Amino acid sequence: MTRQTDILKSPFPWFGGKSSIAAEVWRRFGNVPNYIEPFFGSGAVLLGRPLPFGGVETVNDKDGMVCNFWRAVKVDPEAVAFHADWPVLENDLHARHAWLVGQKDSLQERLEGDFDFCDTQVAGWWCWGLACWI
Repeated sequence: MTRQTDILKSPFPWFGGKSSIAAEVWRRFGNVPNYIEPFFGSGAVLLGRPLPFGGVETVNDKDGMVCNFWRAVKVDPEAVAFHADWPVLENDLHARHAWLVGQKDSLQERLEGDFDFCDTQVAGWWCWGLACWI
């Protein structure tokens, strides 16, 4: 049996997330050697996979904010946490949301043009905003 400490949780809420059914998904899948997730979002299913795992994991999401977040967390998790650490203030939520929406197209281009690119401020503010909206 998998202990709760043997799985990882997504660091942010996600509409349509599957964290509540991740254990059942893995019970039905079993220990597959290759896992592909085309709509990654918060990554709840992959992160809910019982550990250890030594196979191939392939994930994708069209939303550049998702890609940027996971890249930024890998490169500099403290910087992402720094930008996400802010009280819930409605004015800031709307201001940051408007700013992030304005960044979306150029962010997508930078992500697709440079495998190493990420923006920790965008990642932190985006994660903070998800937690506030929910």
